[in-house]
Amino acid sequence: MKHFLVIGGTGVMGSSAIQAVHEHFGKDVVIVANWYGKEIPGFEVEGADHTLFGDINDPGCREQIKSHNNGKFDYMFYATALGEVGIPIKDASQEEIDRSNKLSFDPIPQLEDELEIGTTVAYSTFYTIRHQLSTYGAMGHSKEAIEKWTLESGPSKHACIRAGLFESPSSRGIKLLLRKTAKNPENLKDPLLRSYFENNKSSEGIKKFEEGIFSEEREAYGDCRTKQEDLYQAHLELFKADNPAFINVCGKKIWLSVEPLLLKDHI
Repeated sequence: MKHFLVIGGTGVMGSSAIQAVHEHFGKDVVIVANWYGKEIPGFEVEGADHTLFGDINDPGCREQIKSHNNGKFDYMFYATALGEVGIPIKDASQEEIDRSNKLSFDPIPQLEDELEIGTTVAYSTFYTIRHQLSTYGAMGHSKEAIEKWTLESGPSKHACIRAGLFESPSSRGIKLLLRKTAKNPENLKDPLLRSYFENNKSSEGIKKFEEGIFSEEREAYGDCRTKQEDLYQAHLELFKADNPAFINVCGKKIWLSVEPLLLKDHI
């Protein structure tokens, strides 16, 4: 019997992880899924055997997790994040970065130390492409922290799934902030961003911005428009690979790599 922990079980990545666990490992599994938001009494994460509601930074939530199988898990998937976006990565303040790391990165090594985990899986994106550098804000620094951590040794094995743009709370947050800021295009400091919104409706600017990301991803990585099915396939590749570092997925293209994306090379 294998045991799995999913932090952020209601999101796109968490759902993909749960689906892939069932596909790859079969019925002989126990999945504990955590989620947090507006509490819904009786809510259960689809595909999970046990659903835990709570803030992962709350000691009480962590004690609930430890109560399952004495805190021993074959895999932990850390599929939750929260950080300020909508500004250039280089313009994020240290305060904003610390606030982003509080949920997006810091709990990963903490849980790794507190629990007994075989493999810890975290998530990143292609934040060094031109369009993401201009909008990913503090979250870009949290993703870099994850990528550096992936190559460090620790109590568990480390792996990271790095994905192209897909619809998520983060991508929606960026679009909402851009739509708000674009009412006055002169407030957009980045010339590339400003070019999408000048003399255009904000909705048209958002569409052009997204198309710009897809075009850049296709040029850099060979495909784009990543869907949940592609994320699911990337998790299956994770399970098949021998001690992988980065499992990259962009559109339907999936490949392995060992090099982190470092902001110092781009900003």
